[in-house]
Amino acid sequence: MKSFISTILFALVFTTGLFAQQTIKNEKHERLLTHVEGNVFDVQFLDHDGNVVQEGQYWKEGDSFKPHGTWLLFAQNEDKVVTKATYEKGRQLTVETIIDGKVIKADKQQLVAKNK
Repeated sequence: MKSFISTILFALVFTTGLFAQQTIKNEKHERLLTHVEGNVFDVQFLDHDGNVVQEGQYWKEGDSFKPHGTWLLFAQNEDKVVTKATYEKGRQLTVETIIDGKVIKADKQQLVAKNK
């Protein structure tokens, strides 16, 4: 009986790692920054294969770059847009994303209420 319980405990400990939640690695992406005009810069983030994973614009204010204009986040290995956000000199105005095939939208008032 003792060996049976030991075997069960060993099996539980060994298989626990198999059912653990998958860890997602946050990859660093190459950033391509292009001056458009004045304080506006286009930016693209590329994965290790050179595919665009995110693109948008920055507004340069002093030494810092703030998100500006429309930003797009693409699905992995696809040209499909999964998230679209708009900014004005660093302030987020809207966000629209797709979760489980459903479009979820939030405007400036909803974003402000959530961050309080």
